[in-house]
Amino acid sequence: MSHPVLELDKITFYYGDRLVLDQVSLSVCSGDFLGIVGPNGSGKSTLLKIIAGLLKPAAGSVRIFGAARENSRRQTRIGYVAQNVTSFNHAFPATVGETVIAGLTGSLGLLRRPGQREKRLVEETLAGVGLADLRDRLVGELSGGQQQRVFIARALVAEPALLLLDEPTIGVDVDAKEKFYGLLAALRREHDLTLLMVSHDLGVVARLAQSIACLNSKLYFHGPPAEFWTEDVLCQAYGAAVRILHHGDH
Repeated sequence: MSHPVLELDKITFYYGDRLVLDQVSLSVCSGDFLGIVGPNGSGKSTLLKIIAGLLKPAAGSVRIFGAARENSRRQTRIGYVAQNVTSFNHAFPATVGETVIAGLTGSLGLLRRPGQREKRLVEETLAGVGLADLRDRLVGELSGGQQQRVFIARALVAEPALLLLDEPTIGVDVDAKEKFYGLLAALRREHDLTLLMVSHDLGVVARLAQSIACLNSKLYFHGPPAEFWTEDVLCQAYGAAVRILHHGDH
């Protein structure tokens, strides 16, 4: 029987005087793939940052793996890939291998050097995302799709149980997007991951995710994709009629 990996209770957050999240509550069970959708500025990325521990809510609580978010022992069980990871400084002289091993800093600490186990994890993770032969290349020399996989590998190398992805396909071409979604499916099977993915692409979320959370400051819907389309959620959350483009539409 699946158990809750993530429990949010009445999460409220402000940027200055602006209310961004208004008492958002939801739970995500082990092995679920939750797609988080909503219009621009709806609080999707903010919610992911709160779950990742990068922002602190004004009110409400976050429980991960049954413990309060502040429990530092649980931090390394969460992988987070921020929005626009491919827009970093391309002149920064970091190799693929160096970038990925940086994902182990949370478990190693700042002073401990990587040992054989950590180096093996890096090699296995790079192989898993199809980048084993690019270990010594500078990240700035890679294509957008390859860079995306580097940062996925950096999030995966610490062997998280929960992976947070914020608009992971921004800045990559259509072919790279399809390869990425195929990679995501394979990673879920191989690593038994629980995934939360923020996306503006309703069609992709409907096709890939097991459940959908529709957010616009408040949570308007949380449930299976089939029920999402049968309720008047889109007009409530987006404030206008929205045409859904499914995979293969033109």
